[in-house]
Amino acid sequence: MGKRPVLRQWHGLKPPVICTVKQLARRRKDKISQVYWLKIVRPQDNVITESHPLRTWEIIEDGRLIGFMDTGSWHTHVELNPDEYVVLNMK
Repeated sequence: MGKRPVLRQWHGLKPPVICTVKQLARRRKDKISQVYWLKIVRPQDNVITESHPLRTWEIIEDGRLIGFMDTGSWHTHVELNPDEYVVLNMK
């Protein structure tokens, strides 16, 4: 994905952490309350305009993140490469 994207807006008490899947794999899972999939990143200014929380996620042997996103009306399986970015909400 290249350069670290930035958030257009954030709602929450703690500032989010933006990291790659590879960096996420090195973090303690018990310190993370939510992982967000970056659905839309505006390419001209690298701003995240849409992200969705993953209901479940895991990092498999080859370093990819496999997850499931469920908004109630929309369900999707997500696969992210180690160099792709995610947003973390920390405990």
